[in-house]
Amino acid sequence: MKNVTDYIRDIEGIIGNCPAIASYTLNIDRKTEDIAFISGALEFRDGSLLDFKEFFEYSDDLEKFKYAYNYRSPLCLVFRFDNAPDPAARAFLSFPHHKHRPDGSIVESFDILLSDVLSMIEEIILSL
Repeated sequence: MKNVTDYIRDIEGIIGNCPAIASYTLNIDRKTEDIAFISGALEFRDGSLLDFKEFFEYSDDLEKFKYAYNYRSPLCLVFRFDNAPDPAARAFLSFPHHKHRPDGSIVESFDILLSDVLSMIEEIILSL
């Protein structure tokens, strides 16, 4: 059975094994044996940045109470996934999960993982 420590190790491994990342900071705040808050700032080789946070519990399975993955170029937002109860996303079937786009619009999303976000970012960087 996985636990918070295993999940944190997984996050560290995912970040450490991403070749597109030039540098990063990671903050881990263990609240209890089963609950933790992780936040980080990742700088990519092209100068883009990802700020993220996850507040989660891992008992029988992972439950993320709050998360946000904010990806931006040096000049503007590229995308942001989060589960804040945004009133503009209230009509979505995926509520509270949603994605912010660079034009300010919000679209439906899903409970996403850091590994998924990093895969998207790698695709963006490789397409440049």
